[in-house]
Amino acid sequence: MIHPRRHRVVLAVVLLLVACSAPLGPLGGPAPPEARITLLQINDVYTLEPVDDGRRGGFARLATLVKRIRRENPATVLALGGDVISPSVASTLLKGEQMIGGLNALGLDLAALGNHEFDFGPTILAQRMRESAFTWLAANVLDRRTGRPFGGARSDVLVTLGGVRVAVYGLTTPDSARTSSPGPDVEFRDPITTARALTTELKGRGAQVLVAVTHQEMGNDRALAAAPGVELDVILGGHEHEPLIAEEGRTLITKGGADARYLVQVDLWIGGDGRLRERSWAFHEVSERLAPDPDMAAIVRAYGERADRELGVEVGRTAVPLEGRRSHLRTEETNLGNFITDAMRAQARTDVALINGGGIRSDRVIPPGPLTRRDLAAMSPFGNVVMTLELTGRVLREVLEQALPQREREAGGFLQVSGLAVTFDPARPVGQRIVTITVNGAPLDPDKTYSAAVVDYIGHGKDGLDAFLKGRVLVDAMNGPLIADILLKAVTTQGTIAPALDGRLRPIAR
Repeated sequence: MIHPRRHRVVLAVVLLLVACSAPLGPLGGPAPPEARITLLQINDVYTLEPVDDGRRGGFARLATLVKRIRRENPATVLALGGDVISPSVASTLLKGEQMIGGLNALGLDLAALGNHEFDFGPTILAQRMRESAFTWLAANVLDRRTGRPFGGARSDVLVTLGGVRVAVYGLTTPDSARTSSPGPDVEFRDPITTARALTTELKGRGAQVLVAVTHQEMGNDRALAAAPGVELDVILGGHEHEPLIAEEGRTLITKGGADARYLVQVDLWIGGDGRLRERSWAFHEVSERLAPDPDMAAIVRAYGERADRELGVEVGRTAVPLEGRRSHLRTEETNLGNFITDAMRAQARTDVALINGGGIRSDRVIPPGPLTRRDLAAMSPFGNVVMTLELTGRVLREVLEQALPQREREAGGFLQVSGLAVTFDPARPVGQRIVTITVNGAPLDPDKTYSAAVVDYIGHGKDGLDAFLKGRVLVDAMNGPLIADILLKAVTTQGTIAPALDGRLRPIAR
């Protein structure tokens, strides 16, 4: 268990919490607590298996811990703060089916939609939601065609725990419309406006405790908690990938990290008058010290074997190490980025090809030797499609200028390219950093049109690259090939690959 004093804590700007149990001042009183409610939380969980070389996480260990806490207090709710269907290697193959199966077996009660739930599009998400034995909460995520929460989700639930009426609702960052692929029929409404209306409604229905399960940044959760007319006791939040805790006025905000490394426990003590008197919180580390639950272990093993049968197939070889680390893909030319964009350009028969560094997710150096489907799936786990655009040289330059500043913060919009050679000066002002550009050896002509193969994510102007929207679409995302299929074809055709660096992205040294 991690005590808040030994853990990164966010409170105000940075304020150390000195205790993990706190009476609520004016809300307290001489009457002893009469009911204890336990809220359990995970968020941003992308795999059923342990992570960190097997040291932490894993649904089999998590199940053991959840069962133990439920035995201690039957008035327990287990919630997910979004992001579970994607991205991962297994999800590329199974489209998140394995994650829903694991959550069903875990006994999850409630889940908010995360932005990555939409990575495979709304149709796949709706199918996963139908398979769920738990309740999805999506108060601000609506189907435009019906005006109701997307995919059969509910906006909220009102349950009685230990004799106390507890209301829980779900909110998702509106940035999901930009960062994922929800399609045109999904609407993301303002979380604060939604929460304000729900507060009035739920209190009118008898709610004594109000909880939000959210998937948005901590700053947005804090703004939600502080907003007039929003009265929340607890926010179980997701989106960040590290454990965080904060207090904003009366509201406790928790984030459980990623991949079930921790299980967050929040206990609420409710007095006989129905008022919240005291609360405590803890971060339980899901580690090797926990014995795996045998039933869950069997489920995890079955899904793993199913994925391995497909993903473990050798499809080719690499003669050289492939640089797939995040810090490199988002800051410099890499041979893996060159291989991927070369394959895109060859398939689409375009002048150039571009992919955002954040769209390549291996996050390791792939050693020389066999390449499996798993290796290729890890390179691009989002199910992206390659579009073909027509761009003027002027717009192409603008796109590259939008990408270059992202290098400084290792943001996903830094581009890996093919058919281009760019020299740039990082010290120049944003928008003026490019020194030279050539396209297939010839200087860029600002008035000439060039064909470009791009992944649909950036082709739709996302990751800060909205200059792409100025291009003319030649092949749209509905008709373009999957990048996973392009990579498979490239490897199987070549047999052995050996991509190299050739000066496509060169900063000027000072």
